[in-house]
Amino acid sequence: MALARRMAKIRPRFSSPIWQQVELLIKRDWSPEQISGRLRAEHGVRISHEYIYQYIYADKRTGGDLHRHRQKKRRKRYGAYDRRGVIRNRVSIDERPAVVGKRSRWETGRVIR
Repeated sequence: MALARRMAKIRPRFSSPIWQQVELLIKRDWSPEQISGRLRAEHGVRISHEYIYQYIYADKRTGGDLHRHRQKKRRKRYGAYDRRGVIRNRVSIDERPAVVGKRSRWETGRVIR
Protein backbone atom coordinates (compact mmCIF):
# COMPACT_ATOMS: atom_id res chain seq x y z
CA MET A 1 0.00 0.00 0.00
CA ALA A 2 2.87 2.36 0.80
CA LEU A 3 4.42 1.75 -2.61
CA ALA A 4 1.09 2.34 -4.31
CA ARG A 5 0.68 5.66 -2.50
CA ARG A 6 4.22 6.67 -3.41
CA MET A 7 3.67 5.83 -7.07
CA ALA A 8 0.39 7.75 -7.11
CA LYS A 9 2.23 10.92 -6.03
CA ILE A 10 4.72 10.77 -8.89
CA ARG A 11 3.73 13.16 -11.62
CA PRO A 12 5.24 13.01 -15.07
CA ARG A 13 7.75 15.80 -15.64
CA PHE A 14 6.19 16.82 -18.93
CA SER A 15 2.67 16.58 -20.25
CA SER A 16 1.54 14.17 -22.91
CA PRO A 17 1.18 16.82 -25.68
CA ILE A 18 4.84 17.78 -25.19
CA TRP A 19 5.94 14.17 -25.66
CA GLN A 20 3.68 13.84 -28.69
CA GLN A 21 5.44 16.82 -30.24
CA VAL A 22 8.82 15.31 -29.34
CA GLU A 23 7.84 12.04 -31.04
CA LEU A 24 6.59 13.90 -34.12
CA LEU A 25 9.86 15.82 -34.44
CA ILE A 26 11.92 12.66 -33.93
CA LYS A 27 9.95 10.98 -36.72
CA ARG A 28 10.78 13.99 -38.91
CA ASP A 29 14.45 13.17 -38.22
CA TRP A 30 15.18 16.13 -35.97
CA SER A 31 18.02 15.68 -33.53
CA PRO A 32 17.28 15.76 -29.79
CA GLU A 33 19.43 18.90 -29.57
CA GLN A 34 17.23 20.62 -32.15
CA ILE A 35 14.05 19.45 -30.42
CA SER A 36 15.28 20.70 -27.06
CA GLY A 37 16.06 24.13 -28.51
CA ARG A 38 12.74 24.36 -30.31
CA LEU A 39 10.68 23.45 -27.24
CA ARG A 40 12.58 26.01 -25.19
CA ALA A 41 12.05 28.76 -27.78
CA GLU A 42 8.40 28.08 -28.60
CA HIS A 43 6.91 26.69 -25.38
CA GLY A 44 9.39 27.67 -22.70
CA VAL A 45 9.76 23.98 -21.81
CA ARG A 46 13.26 22.91 -20.84
CA ILE A 47 13.92 19.29 -21.76
CA SER A 48 17.55 18.31 -22.06
CA HIS A 49 18.68 16.49 -25.17
CA GLU A 50 19.98 13.64 -23.03
CA TYR A 51 16.51 13.19 -21.48
CA ILE A 52 15.10 12.90 -25.00
CA TYR A 53 17.73 10.26 -25.81
CA GLN A 54 16.70 8.36 -22.66
CA TYR A 55 13.09 8.56 -23.86
CA ILE A 56 14.16 7.08 -27.21
CA TYR A 57 16.07 4.24 -25.49
CA ALA A 58 13.10 3.50 -23.23
CA ASP A 59 10.84 3.41 -26.29
CA LYS A 60 13.24 0.97 -27.94
CA ARG A 61 13.17 -1.33 -24.88
CA THR A 62 9.36 -1.42 -25.02
CA GLY A 63 9.39 -2.32 -28.72
CA GLY A 64 8.95 1.17 -30.23
CA ASP A 65 10.54 2.41 -33.41
CA LEU A 66 11.76 5.88 -32.46
CA HIS A 67 15.36 4.62 -32.34
CA ARG A 68 15.25 4.05 -36.09
CA HIS A 69 14.89 7.76 -36.67
CA ARG A 70 17.51 9.01 -34.24
CA GLN A 71 20.13 7.30 -32.17
CA LYS A 72 23.61 8.32 -31.10
CA LYS A 73 26.37 6.46 -32.85
CA ARG A 74 28.24 5.97 -29.57
CA ARG A 75 26.97 6.57 -26.09
CA LYS A 76 29.47 7.22 -23.32
CA ARG A 77 28.93 4.80 -20.48
CA TYR A 78 30.33 5.54 -17.05
CA GLY A 79 31.93 2.71 -15.12
CA ALA A 80 30.80 -0.03 -17.50
CA TYR A 81 34.06 -1.69 -18.49
CA ASP A 82 37.63 -0.94 -19.44
CA ARG A 83 38.06 -0.22 -23.15
CA ARG A 84 41.84 -0.53 -23.13
CA GLY A 85 43.40 -3.40 -25.02
CA VAL A 86 45.12 -6.46 -23.62
CA ILE A 87 48.87 -6.93 -24.07
CA ARG A 88 49.48 -9.58 -26.73
CA ASN A 89 51.74 -12.54 -25.90
CA ARG A 90 51.97 -11.42 -22.31
CA VAL A 91 53.82 -13.64 -19.86
CA SER A 92 52.44 -14.34 -16.43
CA ILE A 93 54.48 -13.21 -13.43
CA ASP A 94 54.47 -16.84 -12.27
CA GLU A 95 56.48 -17.84 -15.35
CA ARG A 96 59.37 -15.42 -14.79
CA PRO A 97 62.89 -16.75 -14.31
CA ALA A 98 64.08 -17.54 -10.78
CA VAL A 99 67.01 -15.12 -11.05
CA VAL A 100 64.56 -12.23 -11.10
CA GLY A 101 63.42 -13.12 -7.59
CA LYS A 102 66.99 -12.79 -6.25
CA ARG A 103 67.18 -9.18 -7.42
CA SER A 104 70.83 -9.48 -8.31
CA ARG A 105 72.82 -10.45 -11.42
CA TRP A 106 76.35 -11.64 -11.95
CA GLU A 107 78.28 -9.64 -14.48
CA THR A 108 81.98 -10.29 -15.02
CA GLY A 109 82.46 -11.74 -11.56
CA ARG A 110 80.80 -9.08 -9.44
CA VAL A 111 77.27 -8.62 -8.12
CA ILE A 112 75.32 -5.69 -9.51
CA ARG A 113 72.49 -4.35 -7.45
